[in-house]
Amino acid sequence: MRIFIPVIIFSVFAVGCVHVRSDAQVRAANTGKVVVTNSNKSTPYRKKSSLNLTTVDFKNFTFTDFGGINEKTYTLKNGVSDSKNAAPAYKLRKTYYFDLTGDEEDEAVSHIVADGCQMGCDSSNLFYVYTADGKQPKLLWKIAVGGNTLGGLKAANFKSNEIVMEVFGNCAIENGIIKPEIDMKQNTRMKTNTYTRFVFTGGEDGFSQTSKDIMPLTSNIDFTEYRVKIGFGEQ
Repeated sequence: MRIFIPVIIFSVFAVGCVHVRSDAQVRAANTGKVVVTNSNKSTPYRKKSSLNLTTVDFKNFTFTDFGGINEKTYTLKNGVSDSKNAAPAYKLRKTYYFDLTGDEEDEAVSHIVADGCQMGCDSSNLFYVYTADGKQPKLLWKIAVGGNTLGGLKAANFKSNEIVMEVFGNCAIENGIIKPEIDMKQNTRMKTNTYTRFVFTGGEDGFSQTSKDIMPLTSNIDFTEYRVKIGFGEQ
């Protein structure tokens, strides 16, 4: 699978990219339900909502794009967007259901892949976390991850009250977008031997970054065949 960031943020990933395939490592039912026992209840208990998020049709849903203050939206129909004027094509890969806040109610985690050919024809992984707010789904958190060896997704793990994202290269976050920090003088070959681990911790206003660590890659990776690891719960 080829990885690329939406049109609003194409300039972030104008560096050399590779072909990366994504493979969710979660055993789920047809609804995407993930059954994991987890005793972490550090988030205050919320009153139960009248909305069951599994009834929300995320295949025909309007999502907020990435870009900062004036963020646009895009709408999926039968799981894909109607790409016009060379805009990226969005496709819903899967929606998972898991209790991320510890309130004994599942959140919805929609994984969307965006493809486009403005700069390199790579694609990107987008994640949206929705919670139930009365009778409506409410966006709790979102992140965009590009798809090259200097910013591509390595792994994502969603746990109760914590989300861990691992991204190839030395990366930073701006407006919900994980992008590489590149020193062209030091890295003229555009390769990496490190990855960045971001930890986001849940709170009343969603998830916020609580740590960032640069870690060494312990083995050579064939990025053309690499499968992204996506997990839920303690693993």
